[in-house]
Amino acid sequence: MATNILTDKFCKTAPPGCHYDRDGKDRNGFHLLVTQDGKRYWRLACRLGGKRKLMGFGQYPKVSLQLARERAAGAIATVGLGIDPVEKARCLREAAEQAKEEAKREAARRKEGAEREKQRQAIEAGNTFEQIARRLHADKVGKTTEEYRDKILRQFEIHLFPAIGQKNIKDIEGRELLALFRGVAEKTNHGRKMTYMAKRLCQWTAEVYDLAHVEDTSFSVNPCRAIIKLLPRHGTQHMARIRFQELPRFLRALEQYGGYPVTKAAIWMLLYTGMRQASVRRAAWGDFDLDNAIWHRRPEKADKEAHDLPLPTQAVALLRNILPMTGQGADDLVFPSPRSNYSTMSEAAIGQAIERMGFQMVGHGLRGVVDTGLNELGYNHRMVDVQIGHKIKDSVEAAYNDAKHFEARQKMMQDWADYLTRAAALNLVIPLRKQA
Repeated sequence: MATNILTDKFCKTAPPGCHYDRDGKDRNGFHLLVTQDGKRYWRLACRLGGKRKLMGFGQYPKVSLQLARERAAGAIATVGLGIDPVEKARCLREAAEQAKEEAKREAARRKEGAEREKQRQAIEAGNTFEQIARRLHADKVGKTTEEYRDKILRQFEIHLFPAIGQKNIKDIEGRELLALFRGVAEKTNHGRKMTYMAKRLCQWTAEVYDLAHVEDTSFSVNPCRAIIKLLPRHGTQHMARIRFQELPRFLRALEQYGGYPVTKAAIWMLLYTGMRQASVRRAAWGDFDLDNAIWHRRPEKADKEAHDLPLPTQAVALLRNILPMTGQGADDLVFPSPRSNYSTMSEAAIGQAIERMGFQMVGHGLRGVVDTGLNELGYNHRMVDVQIGHKIKDSVEAAYNDAKHFEARQKMMQDWADYLTRAAALNLVIPLRKQA
């Protein structure tokens, strides 16, 4: 009787239901199992320690007859030594997996060590992203406002330094920057996506790369020029503001507001002057001539010219009222932060106060209210634009800043302040009398 009766022909043609109890087995227990759906599997039936074992060696024809016999022969030899081939295979797999994991850990340790060494070298050379960004921050002294400089640095500290601050700028990949900026764009601030901040961060980062190039001309890559085109588009939204008909209710709420008195005074100052929040928040006592009711407003980013503003009597009284609280010197801030007289009031402080008063409006929205009110009073729109600091690209501003029109602007702003006083007292919208 033949020792082996399995053949390739038999393996191809064996009918469903063939197994080791009947047709198609070698004498040593090696056989082919054909399932009812026609699939063919290699099996070995043997006994180990008096117990029957059934082992598999793959599926035919993926595993050929010859290869399956070789695997079965190896298992039979192992069984002859009293060793369970299944357990042996499991142990070998576990050992191989452990060796593989250890190799991965070792590779990770080597990579981490190399990264630390590169980081150390970059720090010593002053080439990390954070070091160059801080040099850019220092270089902007006198070229922009302290508030703007600190805002740039703060955004870097929040969004970029934790991820790439300690990396050599030459090792930062464009796709890494793109992912960081896109991540910022997906964040929300007061319910709005921070697409604008993502774009600004990209622009500021481009300046960091420009400085790196100036310091080392061999470094000429600036991925931000391309990245900024790939960022989500910023959808411009007009700032929320109250309707003019809501002004009396707003004024009554402002009078009753019990928060930080300097913040309350800053809101009144916005109403009395129509100025941007930045001008009010950065104003120092040395900018004001209270005896002559003039605010020598400092130049700002959006309006780079010095700007003398007439103050209504209500604004002068307001300033004299808070003078004991914040006016210790000419350089002291008129409307400082609640935390420190030496820190500028935050952009959010005024908006948060208005929200606590029950209105959905940012501080800049008051500028539109003043603009509307002055125009409704019948004053020349060119004079209104000059007064509240709108950009004018012709000679009109110079004309309306002369002494004659300064007096006219004084009257205009006093009329407006008087209107606010009456509207607050009567708690209703007073018909505005058009000027002749």
